Amino acid sequence: MEKSLIEQFMPDIWDTYLAQVRETMKDGALSAKMKELTAVALSIAVHCEPCIKVHIRRAKEKGATKEEIAEILAVVLMMCGGPSDVWTRKIIADVI
Repeated sequence: MEKSLIEQFMPDIWDTYLAQVRETMKDGALSAKMKELTAVALSIAVHCEPCIKVHIRRAKEKGATKEEIAEILAVVLMMCGGPSDVWTRKIIADVI
């Protein structure tokens, strides 16, 4: 993947961002798996297809089951409505 402009011209800022991501997504009061499932929900809410794929993959790596992913999708459906289900069906099918 090609580097973003921030990565190319402001690497210190990019590295700081990545450090924040690593720290945020560690186990804490919430498990890393729960944080990834939350990131799945937020990715759908903001319509970020690459984010959905990354966070579903990472959630699965952290032990998330299809049933847990389905429950997160139900929460997104409740909060964001039908378009969140229709828009994500193929994206999610491709990564599960």
